[in-house]
Amino acid sequence: MKAFFIAIGNLFKRPATVQYPFVPTYKPDDYRGLIVHNPELCIWCRRCEMACPPGAIVFSQAMDGTQTYHYNRAVCIYCGECVRTCPKPGAIVQTVTPASPALRDENINNSWAETVKQALESRAAYMAEKKRQSAAKQQQGGENPS
Repeated sequence: MKAFFIAIGNLFKRPATVQYPFVPTYKPDDYRGLIVHNPELCIWCRRCEMACPPGAIVFSQAMDGTQTYHYNRAVCIYCGECVRTCPKPGAIVQTVTPASPALRDENINNSWAETVKQALESRAAYMAEKKRQSAAKQQQGGENPS
């Protein structure tokens, strides 16, 4: 019987939900949104990648040594650890812009797994090439004593 009176009382109270389409949702001043990378300021130390708890940031490496930053907004938990860890101010920042929803057409999860796999392979290939070059240089130095 008590539940019945509570239900009747709730009929005359204001709704507890926000009327979203008509009233914008409140965002606190310290709202954390999308991560933005500035390649001009980045020193390519990969600290953001190592600090990211869910693995939303990964770097791939070309054979010429250049690195490419990859970010997945659907994996990111917006904790800001990448921003706090970055030694170069402004290289990676967190905006107040909310992430757009991931769409099925983007195939964001499967494509991210492939991106991570390719990035790790590119870094392994780069390191193997560097080791090969170093060994070749060492071998050359041993054969031609000057």
